[in-house]
Amino acid sequence: MNPVLNPRWRDICLILIVLLAVPRALPQDATPTSETIDLVPLAASATATATATIERVEHNVLHRPIELIDDNVHWIDRTYTYGDTRLNTRPAHLGVEFVNERNTAVYAAKAGRVIFAGEDDDTLLGPRLGYYGNVVILAHDLRSLADRRLFTLYGHLEKIDVKAGEIVDDQARVGRVGSSGVAIGAHLHFEVRVGNPFDYRNTRNPELWLQHYLEHGMIVGSLRDKDGELLAGRRLTVRTSENSRDVFTYSGGVVNSDPVWRENFTAGDLLEGEYEIVVLDENGALEHRESIEIEAYRSTYVDIVLEN
Repeated sequence: MNPVLNPRWRDICLILIVLLAVPRALPQDATPTSETIDLVPLAASATATATATIERVEHNVLHRPIELIDDNVHWIDRTYTYGDTRLNTRPAHLGVEFVNERNTAVYAAKAGRVIFAGEDDDTLLGPRLGYYGNVVILAHDLRSLADRRLFTLYGHLEKIDVKAGEIVDDQARVGRVGSSGVAIGAHLHFEVRVGNPFDYRNTRNPELWLQHYLEHGMIVGSLRDKDGELLAGRRLTVRTSENSRDVFTYSGGVVNSDPVWRENFTAGDLLEGEYEIVVLDENGALEHRESIEIEAYRSTYVDIVLEN
């Protein structure tokens, strides 16, 4: 089994870290409310070059938007993650991708109200018109840790199964995987937005919100220079004795850190156990190395400061 890159079905059963109140369905004639589910604030950032396990992250409450059956891919595609530019060859990615066959069912990550359902040819939802193609946006009775209203976006759909104004339950079908808009190949583009759902510059990393796999956790981290500035487009390697994964810090100028985490990279869906984080400079020389223990259903914060 590859614990870093390919979670197997026996590891894919999702569990909720804590029991949270399920958002109540809104009456059809009501506008979305801003009720706040009680979210416990996270601990303060760790000191430079140190690691600390932050208390259980109560906002990992979103379901994976792809049905949990063997033939579907429920884990995030690692070739184009949130904040990545594929070494400056692509626009900064403001969501995550679930690569599945065309017409695979797409499900609501949480109960909510449909505030947009249709083509984005006449409504600007991304960097340009027609960017997401067939798209659905849901408003949820959830707020971010910075107390802003939460929305989820489902893009590049082949088919839309809901209408604006409709109330949907947890894991209700909202559409089908497709390749509409600027998509290259069939996949679901999934975003988390806060505040203004129609502004693509208001995204957050969905990995901070998605439920963990069984016996898996994640790294949430920052990579900074000696003056404390976040470093963009830098590669880090997260590895065990058997497997490794390269991750890249956010790049592109329109990518947002969570104001509580203040992160600029994540590495999710890691099987619990001991890992090593390695940072090399442009010439391949070692700049940083440390060991870290990943606990199941928890997010471990890493603050790395490069002294050179």
